[in-house]
Amino acid sequence: MRSTSVLSLFGSTPCSRYTSLRSLSTSSRLSQTAPAEPKVPIALVAQLRKTRPVPMNLARTALSQNNNDIQKALQWLESHSPSAKAEKLSSRTTSEGTIAVSNLGGKRVSMIHLACETDFVARNEVFVSTAKGVAGTAAFLDVPGLTEEDREKAKVVGTPRDFPVDALLSAPLIGTSAEGSPSPNAEGTTIQQTLLSSLSSTGENLKLLRAISYACPFPSNPTTRFVPGTYAHGGTGTEGRVGGLVVLSVKSRDESKPMASLIHGPGGDKLDEGLNKLARDIARQVVGFPTKSIDKEAGIEAEETLLEQSFMMVGESDKVRDVLENWGSERGVKVTIVGMKRWSVGDDLGGGEATA
Repeated sequence: MRSTSVLSLFGSTPCSRYTSLRSLSTSSRLSQTAPAEPKVPIALVAQLRKTRPVPMNLARTALSQNNNDIQKALQWLESHSPSAKAEKLSSRTTSEGTIAVSNLGGKRVSMIHLACETDFVARNEVFVSTAKGVAGTAAFLDVPGLTEEDREKAKVVGTPRDFPVDALLSAPLIGTSAEGSPSPNAEGTTIQQTLLSSLSSTGENLKLLRAISYACPFPSNPTTRFVPGTYAHGGTGTEGRVGGLVVLSVKSRDESKPMASLIHGPGGDKLDEGLNKLARDIARQVVGFPTKSIDKEAGIEAEETLLEQSFMMVGESDKVRDVLENWGSERGVKVTIVGMKRWSVGDDLGGGEATA
């Protein structure tokens, strides 16, 4: 068959002979190509990730490049994984970054500080998306290590809590959908793995410096309603160079009508909506001023004291203290600010940093 085919070429036109010879040459080269890479069983990927918790696609690549040999794949990862790159970048200064906040239905909120090297990367879509995902996770998860006494205290004192960075880094990333609802990732990728992936994409050293969260007590206190609010300036409202988180304590002015009856009674939805907006407005107030304390403290100036500041959302000279009193009086409630945090990218953290 081959000899007949080759001989027949000499009876054809020059153009057709050239085309046929070229076709034969191409077919010959294709027949000599290397065999396809071996398929990687998902069980092998899972086994590798137990030893080295890298993203699933990287684990699959490592195994594919090393003929499904786990030991060789682990050696390959030593020089090709994002963690190897992170090690090289770990000494670089991270003076830029973003403050990201998350508010899940007015019930669970968080604020995180993710640092990078340059302002350019701080505005990068991958970096910003990562920061929002970390904030969403911190809001969704309970702060680890809380005792029953801590939880009971939270029912009467609305204090935001520090979320241990190490614990957050090892948690699976739980972002938020466009509607603001929790959206877990299908692969169970941890925040640390997500940061390493982002590091590979941005080419800069990334560090999760701090995190804080607050969850309204459940079941709720019938006499007191805690309402958290968040805001960030310099970006989309959920991330920027400055962020603020506040918690309001709201009680009924009429002892015969506890907060539970006001919220679940006629007009309760409108009251609840108004409280959430008020909490957000106060968070914006915190961000807009160099706020250091809620009420007067020794060594804190009036413009740094939240209740003594002019409430910028009203546009008048009324102090925040007076606005809260009037707002609550009109609706039969007493509003108190019981928790407040203000973070800036430029804050002096005393060298405390957690790397990716």
